[in-house]
Amino acid sequence: MSIELAITTPALLAGSMVTWAALFATGLPTLACSLIASGAMVSGLLLLERVAARPGLAPRPTGTLHSDLAFTATTTLVAVAVPYLVSIPLGRAAGVALGTASLWPARLPRPASIVACVLVADFTSYWWHRIQHRSGASWLWRIHSVHHSSRHFDLWMGGRVHPLDALGFTTVGYALLAVVGAPVTAIEITAFFASMVGAVHHTSADSDCRGFNRVIPFADHHIVHHSIRAHDAGNYGNITTLFDQLFGTYRVPTPRKAAPLGAWSLAPDYPQGDFLFQLASPFGRRWARAAATPERRRRDDDEHVAEV
Repeated sequence: MSIELAITTPALLAGSMVTWAALFATGLPTLACSLIASGAMVSGLLLLERVAARPGLAPRPTGTLHSDLAFTATTTLVAVAVPYLVSIPLGRAAGVALGTASLWPARLPRPASIVACVLVADFTSYWWHRIQHRSGASWLWRIHSVHHSSRHFDLWMGGRVHPLDALGFTTVGYALLAVVGAPVTAIEITAFFASMVGAVHHTSADSDCRGFNRVIPFADHHIVHHSIRAHDAGNYGNITTLFDQLFGTYRVPTPRKAAPLGAWSLAPDYPQGDFLFQLASPFGRRWARAAATPERRRRDDDEHVAEV
């Protein structure tokens, strides 16, 4: 792989931040900056997926695109708009009421505040994400399993996130920062950066990002997290890979040899293209339909072995 292709997705990520900053400098509201810059980023990633698709990935099953697009719309609303409109304002109000709004160092320069916000949000979301995966068939995992139900890997499946799952991430990631008095703009930039990292680490573009994965979880790193194999469990970082490295959950990227993808708890015949079923799948009788019985799981394991 050429070095040009290896740096393409890191360049797109950097470009999205430059675009956001340029729009912000014109006086646009921060939410508008994020939505416009997000659109530019998505366009670039879709083009890259088309012209430089990664070989060896399972094709997208017929009839699944419309449901993933519906999830992407709801995920964008929750992950991009909710922090600006709900999580941050409520967190600031709670901080004032609790007397914690003064905990953030008032004289910290904006660049330092942004870096600190990224690290705090990454730390809290890392542990939230890790607990989701380590909590058996709890409701935390059931909600998150919707994201892992996909057996293919591309930009649109990255948006297959249950709204309650996205709400959990935004709450632990950004509301806490607001409660302790972090500057609003720094939190908003962190929220946008996190959403752009989420986009680049789900692309099917053929980009082996090499050493960049020691800082940011790009797609060749994050696809390991979507492996159905137990020994691949790890790579829980959502914004950086620093806490995976610190807490021993960093797994080596596999740019050209991805394991079978999926969720250990879901049935092989989980409806991949049924948006309404997936929304309801973590709950009640729908979970009984979604979950894998031992017999289903053995059959599915046998099929995965045959594929390998």
